[in-house]
Amino acid sequence: MELRLGRWHLSLTLVFIFLGFLLATGFSTQQRLAERPVPRKDNLLQFIRKQRTEQKRLGGQLLEAREELAELSSEMADSEGALATYSQEVEALRERAGLVPVEGPGLEVILGDGQRIPPGVDPDSFLIHDYDLQMVINALWRGGAEEIAVNGERFTAATGVRSAGSIILINSRPQGGPYKIRAIGNPDRLLQILERAPDASMLVGEYSQQFGLRAEVKKMEKLTLPAYTGGINLKTEEATR
Repeated sequence: MELRLGRWHLSLTLVFIFLGFLLATGFSTQQRLAERPVPRKDNLLQFIRKQRTEQKRLGGQLLEAREELAELSSEMADSEGALATYSQEVEALRERAGLVPVEGPGLEVILGDGQRIPPGVDPDSFLIHDYDLQMVINALWRGGAEEIAVNGERFTAATGVRSAGSIILINSRPQGGPYKIRAIGNPDRLLQILERAPDASMLVGEYSQQFGLRAEVKKMEKLTLPAYTGGINLKTEEATR
């Protein structure tokens, strides 16, 4: 009798051990499934969102720092002598470098892709490209534009317009159409040079009608251009050798 009870206890113990092993294995499997890594695409999207948020935050901090610098320069300008002269020169240089917002009359040019692309034709003719923007901007500079911004991106001496696949980069930031080009200067003179420049006038005139491109040109009594918020990389001649 005792022998049978001993065997029965041993069998029951083995059964419990086996059930415990199955439960532990199942829990471990569920845990591994729950901890399955996020797909690379989701990781990339999260990374891009974080970078954009960080870029906006740093851009805001940069503007605040520049405003503090402007206030300090203004305070120093109240003093007399060489310090006041130096502060005025610094303020003038900051404006020329695009580091402060500016206002004034000027011209607004809006360019956009064609609304309809017929089948069987080259779609490039119905799209606004980086070189289209550059043609108009160059014409405005020649027409005496004092300051220019595109989609709120202030132009400086280091600003470039280039394509990266299907998007256009301005100050290394992606931009999409329609593209709003704003130039501060004499509106009549800017409009006159825009109408006389061969490439620019063809774009806003003949090409816009032929390919259905959006091309609007308006004289503005008052334009406000934001300050440049990108980084500034100063290099001396010796440093670049």
